[in-house]
Amino acid sequence: MSPVSLCDISVWIDRVDSTPQDVISISPLSSPSRVHYDKENPRQTPRPSKRQRDITGVPQLPLDSPRLFPSPSPTKSNTTPSEASIESHQSGRLSPSKQLQALEDEDQPVFFCNFGDIEEHEQRVDVAAMRDAIQRLADGVGILGYENIHIITASLSLTLDRRRFGYSWANDCTQRLTYGAMPSIACLEDIVRAGLNNDRGTGTSEDDWNTNVQHPLIKLALDTCKHKATLNIHGVKTLTIDPKSLARTKEGMPRRIIDYVVALKSDEITKQAWHALEPLSIDGRKTIKSWNHVTRNRNLRTEPIAVNVETKGPHKSWTDGKPQIAIWTDAWLNRLTLLPRAKDRTEPWPAIPLLIAQGHDWHLLVISRDGEKTVIRDKIDVGSTRSCFDAMKVVAVLHWCMNWAETVWRPWFLSLI
Repeated sequence: MSPVSLCDISVWIDRVDSTPQDVISISPLSSPSRVHYDKENPRQTPRPSKRQRDITGVPQLPLDSPRLFPSPSPTKSNTTPSEASIESHQSGRLSPSKQLQALEDEDQPVFFCNFGDIEEHEQRVDVAAMRDAIQRLADGVGILGYENIHIITASLSLTLDRRRFGYSWANDCTQRLTYGAMPSIACLEDIVRAGLNNDRGTGTSEDDWNTNVQHPLIKLALDTCKHKATLNIHGVKTLTIDPKSLARTKEGMPRRIIDYVVALKSDEITKQAWHALEPLSIDGRKTIKSWNHVTRNRNLRTEPIAVNVETKGPHKSWTDGKPQIAIWTDAWLNRLTLLPRAKDRTEPWPAIPLLIAQGHDWHLLVISRDGEKTVIRDKIDVGSTRSCFDAMKVVAVLHWCMNWAETVWRPWFLSLI
């Protein structure tokens, strides 16, 4: 295309101005606000006027006759705020923050707070002792228990791991081996490698993390734990709270709550008490008897839960998991309060550890219950699967929690039955 000069453009405009235009008159039925095209606007693109609808033959209702349908109102609802709140609760549409607020507003509330927050909720001695013990392991102190640490260090694949395994304060055989044996370095590096593969690109699903990373790590810890003969691991991600009345709130009950639990294998005392245990009676209807707040798993009906482990994908929100944790653990403790001799115990319940794995990263929370109030303190970052050294921290914390389950929780549970 050849360039057009300013002179050519001027000539073209003059010709357009001299071209006669078709004039469209203003319809008397048109709205005054609509712009039409007449002699005063000769340069506007003409278009036909809007056709008027002929309604002379259509029967009309009297002005004072009742209307069969209410006129729609897009900006105003006839539902009161309280009715809207109930509707939202029943349909499970509460946001995580509102779910937490609903739990705090109950007659027997559940609160989340930080470990350092002692103004509203005083920190108990056993909660502080658990926090200190876990924080020490999270710092890497005493997480290794090798007599031949130099040989182990030389076998590691990553240079960073070889340097960190050499820290003098990380290796303490006397302390570490009281909870369990050291895991295989080869197995631990396989888990770390699987975690790194899951985290490439857009990542993988939570189920993939559970299958390839989280469950193998928990199982490795149990297999090397001092109490492996008396503890079990169960997957519970498909189970629901039963009966549902054990949960204080029905506000948007999560479809999936906790993924794994460490349970106490039945001993002679537990087996004898099981035969005498009566099923819960809810609204005159007896439920399936169980030590726990789940009934669909035969093993978990007869093996008391001790440690709960929640897993989440690396891109999931931490806030979203808080209501799940609170609802699940609160219902679990509510079930335990209904055991035969629970009312005889007047002292506070023991501090209880709760583990959460979010992709690579593992965290620990501590639950305490005093009377009608439950407090969940979060969180200690205990380790990760990004390196063998950090994965050793997680194994050490798992060993500590499994030792707690056998030495603290089992005696307490037996006192309730």
